[in-house]
Amino acid sequence: MLGALFFGGGSDARALLPIGLAALFVAGAALVAALAGLIDAPRASRAGWVLVGLLGAFVVWSGLSVDWSIAPDLSWDLFNRELVYLGFVAAGLWVGALVPRPRHVVATALAAALGAVLAWSLAGKVIPALFHDGGRFARLRSPVGYWNALAFLAAVAIVLGLWLASDRGRRRWNRVAAAVFVYGAVVALVLTYSRSGIVVAVLGIAAWLLAGGAALEALATLALAVVAAAPVLVYAFAAAGVTDDAQPYSTRVHDGALFGLVLVVAAVAVAIGALLLLRVPPPERVRRRAVAGVVGTIGVAAAVTVLVLVVRAGGPVDWIDQRWHEFSSSTDVPSQAPSRLGTLSSNHRWTWWQEAWRGFEDAPFAGQGAGTFPIVNVLERPIPITVTQPHNLLLQALSDTGVVGFLLFVGAVVAAGVALAGAVRSARGDERRATLALVIVAAMYLVQSLVDVDWDFVAVSGPVLFVVGVLCVTGARARRAWAPGWAAGVAAGVTVAGVSLLVPWLADRKTDDAYAAIGRRDNTAAVDHAQAANSLDPLSADPLFALGAARVAQGRLTAAEDAYVRAVRLQPDNPETWYELGAFELDAGAQADACAFLRQALELDRFDRGARAAARRACAASR
Repeated sequence: MLGALFFGGGSDARALLPIGLAALFVAGAALVAALAGLIDAPRASRAGWVLVGLLGAFVVWSGLSVDWSIAPDLSWDLFNRELVYLGFVAAGLWVGALVPRPRHVVATALAAALGAVLAWSLAGKVIPALFHDGGRFARLRSPVGYWNALAFLAAVAIVLGLWLASDRGRRRWNRVAAAVFVYGAVVALVLTYSRSGIVVAVLGIAAWLLAGGAALEALATLALAVVAAAPVLVYAFAAAGVTDDAQPYSTRVHDGALFGLVLVVAAVAVAIGALLLLRVPPPERVRRRAVAGVVGTIGVAAAVTVLVLVVRAGGPVDWIDQRWHEFSSSTDVPSQAPSRLGTLSSNHRWTWWQEAWRGFEDAPFAGQGAGTFPIVNVLERPIPITVTQPHNLLLQALSDTGVVGFLLFVGAVVAAGVALAGAVRSARGDERRATLALVIVAAMYLVQSLVDVDWDFVAVSGPVLFVVGVLCVTGARARRAWAPGWAAGVAAGVTVAGVSLLVPWLADRKTDDAYAAIGRRDNTAAVDHAQAANSLDPLSADPLFALGAARVAQGRLTAAEDAYVRAVRLQPDNPETWYELGAFELDAGAQADACAFLRQALELDRFDRGARAAARRACAASR
């Protein structure tokens, strides 16, 4: 988990390789060892096995979609990512079967890993040199690479911290450390400026307070953390070097040092406050009254706030209409400014959801192909904004894989819900509270995935799916006799999956080598690298672009044209392939052909200014 959190590499497919190979190796090695009779196999609930089966079928369907995909290289990339996620689920199954008190151990380990992630993230504000591009955007995002993903992890950390801090069976200093952990997670969460992360955190906290027990301890810890975080955040938002973009390095160093001082002082205050609260535990009657009073106060305050907003809007109908207009409008939300926290705009999500739906309508049965929303977005977008996913995992599955993939995926989600509910019912003692905390984490992930791109981030999806695998396990099966045939089959399957991850990575490297060779004017080497890349990944247009550029550098225009034509035939719905062919014909002096090809690129992507300008030149010259 720690490796996925720190080294997942954001959503970059290239960075998936080491984490993916490790996950597949661990899962495959455990399965081979079980088939060899060396270790026990996991015993899961019926719903758990249904989940594994449906998720596996969904991944297979995603892989098959390469055959009809409008961008087969993107489909292969997502298929590989989903293979890795299956590896995380399988690894979770074996940990659940082999580790004593697995849910307690996994929840504690996840909290520790998240503590390291958030500490590193906040350290980047104190020591700007830790983040190579921290001066460009101030929103907290490292080491995950994406602020909303980091915000989700901070929200998970708050829930796990409340579980640890309210565990009366733990030592006092462990609970004090948990209170400091919650405080740090609150600071990190707010500094991501993530609205979805804050909402998910609130929902997770509410779920834990309602179902987790020890509500007074959890409320006291949360109140202490929020009160201590308030002055830290006030300073952070007042200090340009901490929360403003494009600040000089000297400003970031100065303000970061003061921020670190305030951060540490507040953490010490939290530790002292938590220690004092734990020394004199109140009677049970006082606990209940205090919790009821706090919950009642929050409820009344929320009701009054909503009432005031409704009255100011002119009535409930007008208020709902205004909020819907704000949510569904295409108005840009300041992407990096803290002021974004005060708006309900979907920040173009409503538009992207409609694009995904139209993509589904164009191919309702099988979908456009796994991972193809970057192309669907270009083809369907009503405004010139590009995005890689529709920010809704269910709509993504519907657009990518059609009704078949959508039903498989939704079936897996439902099976997971049944399995996790059963895990909570069957858990006993302190394992029950750990189980409940992990189930809440999984539910938070589902909510977050409906408004964001969590499926693209192994740092988010990998640990959560690992947790789901652990929660599905009900025990361990007795060791079986050696089954060499099955063991060999599993080993072969894992090897094939590893090769599937490795080959696109090698192709990308060879493509980069081709362009580097062109820069050195070593055109023969460039052609060799580009052809090797195309052999490794015949589904991608990028090696063909590199081959075309290398042939142009050699002066072999007919061979270059052939490479660009092959790219168009490979991905005829991709405007980039038409643009590259048109640009080549324009440079080669074939103005009429260039005009036709560039017009086709512009028809597919009417917001491409480069294609528009090039088409204008080519068509004017061909008259």
